[in-house]
Amino acid sequence: MVRKKRGEVSSEVLYFIPKIIFLIAVLFAVVILVKKFIIITTDIRPVESHILVRRLLYSKEGISYFDSQLNRVYPGTIDLERFKMLSRSNPNELDMSIINYGEDNPIISAKMTLKQQGKEDIIAYYNKDRFDKWEPRILPGVKGGAGSVRAFKEKQYVMIKDSNKLSNGTLEFYMVS
Repeated sequence: MVRKKRGEVSSEVLYFIPKIIFLIAVLFAVVILVKKFIIITTDIRPVESHILVRRLLYSKEGISYFDSQLNRVYPGTIDLERFKMLSRSNPNELDMSIINYGEDNPIISAKMTLKQQGKEDIIAYYNKDRFDKWEPRILPGVKGGAGSVRAFKEKQYVMIKDSNKLSNGTLEFYMVS
């Protein structure tokens, strides 16, 4: 029996239709997966807040006790006099010594609360001006949404050096970025 070429070609095309549909589905799946896993932006605010806490606790310009005779910082030991001075004086004093983002500092702000058992809490700020502006914006009930401001909390158990006496306490950081 003699077959016509037209019939041969059309039967082969019919066999390729499912293969072409499957190939298109696989290509779409690959494109969708690639688009899903490509990271366009990276949010570094949690890392910046962690760095700020470490700078405050580990640098001699921060809130930790610094022994000038030994030229040594005692991390995790808070100098109570320095902390009280920071809470009473210029609320933006730490801005220029710890991390300097410029005069306006549109990056990060923090509220530090030192808690001791049986004593009143002491509050000091890093970039208080921005903290006062940003803190209300992190609440979900704010009209228009919270915007791009996020809050991070961290709690550290510390020793508190008051003259020659050491006591236990907690230092709570509330960063807004």
